[in-house]
Amino acid sequence: MSRGSFDAHMATVGDRIRQRRLALGLSQRELASEGVTYAYISRLEANARTPSIKVLRKLAPKLDVSVHWLETDEHDPAEQLAQLVLDHQQRPLPRRAITLARAILQQR
Repeated sequence: MSRGSFDAHMATVGDRIRQRRLALGLSQRELASEGVTYAYISRLEANARTPSIKVLRKLAPKLDVSVHWLETDEHDPAEQLAQLVLDHQQRPLPRRAITLARAILQQR
């Protein structure tokens, strides 16, 4: 999931939803799903509403980003750790993997 084309540190969840939706060429209607209407997406993007985690879980896969990124504008440490583990099969894990694992466990 490359975020290289994203604006650096967008201020709100609504900003990130809008930017990502536009980057994918989706309309608000196309992003909408059961329980998340296009009108609600419009309110989110206007920063008139704050989405619940349930809504973020529905939007994230359609936007091809993690819920963590939508919430924080930061790469998901669990995703990074998973990628490191997959990239280093049959070899010792890099120190970065251990650091990420500790960070994830501290978040709980």
